[in-house]
Amino acid sequence: MSSVITKALASLTKINLLIEPTICHYYTVIRALYYTKIKRSLSVLESQDAVKTNALHNLRSLYRANNRMELLLYPLAIIETLNKDSKILIIGPRNENDLHRLAGLGFSSRSIVGLDLLSYSPRIKLGDMHDIPFPAEHFDAVVCGWTLSYSTNPQLAINEILRVTKPQGIVAIGVEYATLSEQDEIKLTGGYAIQEPHKAGERVNSTSAIKHLCQQHLGHIYFEHDAPNRIGHGKDGLVDNVSNVALIFSKQIPLQ
Repeated sequence: MSSVITKALASLTKINLLIEPTICHYYTVIRALYYTKIKRSLSVLESQDAVKTNALHNLRSLYRANNRMELLLYPLAIIETLNKDSKILIIGPRNENDLHRLAGLGFSSRSIVGLDLLSYSPRIKLGDMHDIPFPAEHFDAVVCGWTLSYSTNPQLAINEILRVTKPQGIVAIGVEYATLSEQDEIKLTGGYAIQEPHKAGERVNSTSAIKHLCQQHLGHIYFEHDAPNRIGHGKDGLVDNVSNVALIFSKQIPLQ
């Protein structure tokens, strides 16, 4: 009987509580409060290629988390070319929630790093996705979720993502489906617009737009979700079930 109890207790130590969204969120908030309020380690970096309201908008949500990144993170856990020690970069996580969720799926925390224009965490490097501070072909996978919307030069951001991804490495990109005008955004946010279409051009709003940005580097497509319901926030208010766009593919080396 004692051996059975010992084995049962040992098995409990293997349970990864970070897989549970609510536990992961509370853990994220506690660490964020510690680093920002006690350690006072919050830093913000300006970028000439980011929308001017980027920091303002994301600081408002620093202690929040949602589950939309599951659309990009869960498929990574079943792609055979990745393993628990794969080097993974998460761009624009805002806080540590996405990093913890990925660890909850079995990837080693030591191999996961975030990159953002604002950071309080030693696990999130302060940096710009338009000039990623890592060498070429460094990561087995790069996740860029809901950050292209804050770029006035999405092509440059994609070029940098592809540069730091290893050949045949995995690229996961997600954006929110949106049709709001600049005036509608100002109304919903209470005084400012997130998009700058006069700089960025047409919004990246579909998997075909993502494919166009990646062009000849687009390899095998593992997952494609093209906002089938086409539900976006409206001028009269936010919706809970907003549609999202996601594309996960391998990086192909163009033929010379």
